[in-house]
Amino acid sequence: MAERVTGPYRGYYISAAARLTPAPEQGDEPIYVGTVNVAQGGPDNVHRFETMVDLVGQQRFATEDDALGQVEEAARAYIDRLLQNT
Repeated sequence: MAERVTGPYRGYYISAAARLTPAPEQGDEPIYVGTVNVAQGGPDNVHRFETMVDLVGQQRFATEDDALGQVEEAARAYIDRLLQNT
């Protein structure tokens, strides 16, 4: 599993992770699943919260870098929408 933390992005830190999982069908290549956490005030802040982020239909990725990049991008879009509504 790979993880990277970026930020601050508009006051939030983004922790993106990519986990290698078995292929859904026998004979297929293994895939990466991306997850993301968002924290305000620092990546180790106890006020961290988790959320479901829409990945526009793509939740499985061929490479670790694709998974990390896509979930990080989705988290930034989520933060943008969150701040537009406040």
